[in-house]
Amino acid sequence: MTLNRRAVLTGFAATIFMGSKAHASLVSFDTAAFNAAQDAGKSVVLNITAKWCGSCQKQRPVVAALLNNPEFAHLTVFDADYDLHKNELRKLNAQQLTTLIIYRGRSEVARSSGETRPEMVAAFLKKAL
Repeated sequence: MTLNRRAVLTGFAATIFMGSKAHASLVSFDTAAFNAAQDAGKSVVLNITAKWCGSCQKQRPVVAALLNNPEFAHLTVFDADYDLHKNELRKLNAQQLTTLIIYRGRSEVARSSGETRPEMVAAFLKKAL
């Protein structure tokens, strides 16, 4: 199934209009919280960004909008700042900007770098469900 921007934005608008409270968690990266989520066997997404990165700034609102979709209500996304968390990201072999990484438990399931198109980011996030 191919998603398009209109479908993603329509879903987002419908969610807001209907007043749905279900949405995923976007949390600042914290090593202890990230490890705890992995140890609990949860599907988690690591989002690697930097304030000075142009493509990161394009991807960030796309991810934020998608996380308001009830489909992703149980997803936890850890937002890791490349500059602040450089050592931790190095240990995770996650050193490329504008990168989304899906983990199930401690295992990496999928990785996407540089993608900013809403339909492609949505398709990627669905792999975490």
